[in-house]
Amino acid sequence: MNMRLSIIVLSILLATTTGCSNRHAQEIDARLESAEDNAATARLRADEAILKAEQAQRTADDANERAKRMAEKAARK
Repeated sequence: MNMRLSIIVLSILLATTTGCSNRHAQEIDARLESAEDNAATARLRADEAILKAEQAQRTADDANERAKRMAEKAARK
């Protein structure tokens, strides 16, 4: 009888622990998925920022080249 009671208590304990463990694993998976989504969004925003910076650099380079040509032209007059 005592052995049977121990087995029943152990079975109940294992059954309740398994449910908590599964719920905990699902919560961790959800957090991991959220972190991965946030990282992907951050990478996308960083890529967009890099493209805008490169475009701004090209625009500045073009403006500098035009200003240089204008200065050379003004110096010749």
